[in-house]
Amino acid sequence: MLLNHSRIICIGECMVEFYDADDGSWHRGFAGDTLNVAWVLRALFNEQIQIDYLTRVGSDQVSQDMLDFFESMGIGADFIQTDLDRTVGVYTISLDGSGERSFSYWRGESAAKRLASDLSLLSAAVRKTDMIYLSGITAAIVDSKGRKNIMSCLKAAKANGSLIAYDPNYRKKLWSSWDSMQEFTSEITKLADIMLPTFGDEVDAFFDESKEDTFSRLSSRGCSEIVIKDGANPTEVMFSGDKLKIEVSCAKTPIDTTGAGDSFNGAYLAARLQGHNIRTSVQRAQRVSSYVVMNRGALVKHEILQNAFNE
Repeated sequence: MLLNHSRIICIGECMVEFYDADDGSWHRGFAGDTLNVAWVLRALFNEQIQIDYLTRVGSDQVSQDMLDFFESMGIGADFIQTDLDRTVGVYTISLDGSGERSFSYWRGESAAKRLASDLSLLSAAVRKTDMIYLSGITAAIVDSKGRKNIMSCLKAAKANGSLIAYDPNYRKKLWSSWDSMQEFTSEITKLADIMLPTFGDEVDAFFDESKEDTFSRLSSRGCSEIVIKDGANPTEVMFSGDKLKIEVSCAKTPIDTTGAGDSFNGAYLAARLQGHNIRTSVQRAQRVSSYVVMNRGALVKHEILQNAFNE
């Protein structure tokens, strides 16, 4: 895969993240599934590659803090919209004894629900991109008009040479209906160059009994590069009809699994765009993910990501 424009854009919702710092206080940060991918991409590409983020925020101080965070980390915010009537969503992380996370969300007034309302801005944002990354959460939080706008822009961008990467990242509570989810997933799979599902999500969404079911369903709709994540179990890939099973040789005892799949996605996409083959790209992504789960919160220091990627 070659970079023609030296620009990648991720589309979705960034939220305020809180986790217990173990001393009775709460640590505040910013995260969200597609922002987590942008974070990893920023860490693994030099400054010549523009990493942009598209979302919608409020006009309050926490929204400004989020924008300041993007700027400080070198993530482009030129296409981030401001909503005078809303703010940004919030979530907290709770952990069990094995480091597995669960979340509590407050996103009723999230401005990001309107991120795809302006078709002209969305079209301008995806123009002249090497890759567009979004997820099922991006699609689930917007309304039906927003999903139509997203699909329209993706079709135009693909016709102009952009690659499209999509993680279905199914969250039942976010979708208005199963039919809406199924329809959007079917449409975007026909456009996507790379699909990055997690097997457990596909079981919940489509009742897949095996990874073969997942491969069959997604490949039948035209996607030629499918990477199925499955925690510490082998990562399985289908590429142009050929299949690979790649063991996770770097599994570690997790402290916090938040962002593990997102960091895998970001590292895999970075490796593929840098010209690495499928196996090497998966192995680098597995290493990055294994280090992310050894740290609290979704975003891990860039130097940790860089060292894991190049280990």
